[in-house]
Amino acid sequence: MSEKRLGSASGDARYISPKFKIADWKKLNLDTPRSSDWNVAVKIFLDRINGRFLAPVDAIRNHIDWRIAEFAGFVIIAMDCLLIETLVQFRTGQDETTGDHAKAFWDFFKESDFFKQDFDTERKARVFYGHFRCGILHQAQTKKSSLVRYGRERMVDLAVAGDIEKGLIIDRELFHNALVDEINSYAQRLLLPQNKDLRKQFVRKMNLISQ
Repeated sequence: MSEKRLGSASGDARYISPKFKIADWKKLNLDTPRSSDWNVAVKIFLDRINGRFLAPVDAIRNHIDWRIAEFAGFVIIAMDCLLIETLVQFRTGQDETTGDHAKAFWDFFKESDFFKQDFDTERKARVFYGHFRCGILHQAQTKKSSLVRYGRERMVDLAVAGDIEKGLIIDRELFHNALVDEINSYAQRLLLPQNKDLRKQFVRKMNLISQ
């Protein structure tokens, strides 16, 4: 793919998302709580998340070759884990995840209306982090008896009844759909002027991305 297709490689002309450049972000006035520029800021965020992450995942999930869609579980969960860490960073205004990474996943799950019923204990969140996030991203495999499946009734089940240490079974479709719901919910909360701290951390993260 040519550089012309990808856009400029330097400065404010770089694309922060498929439709927006860094210059578009930097010209926004977000100091006024009810500024209409907040609508644009959220559009930039969603365009970045959808264009660079969710749309490619959907292309794999809906691939014309059923074998690619059938065996895409690791790719989908890997991308979802990346997005979870990204959302955590947007909420905290950080350039990267710091401290106890497994606890960051637990904090994310327990605070999400779309995950907290399925990830109802810290141990379950930590097993997911170790067996899926670290297993897939570092070793290209899940650990112990953990599995990625789809078409199940529940997002999370024990791989071995009564023994969480053996692993989990994650329904990739239910997990991914919950994450999409969480991303959209976060975007809607950013539009509310009363969410001052949420907005503050969001701006800090976007400014780090735009350096």
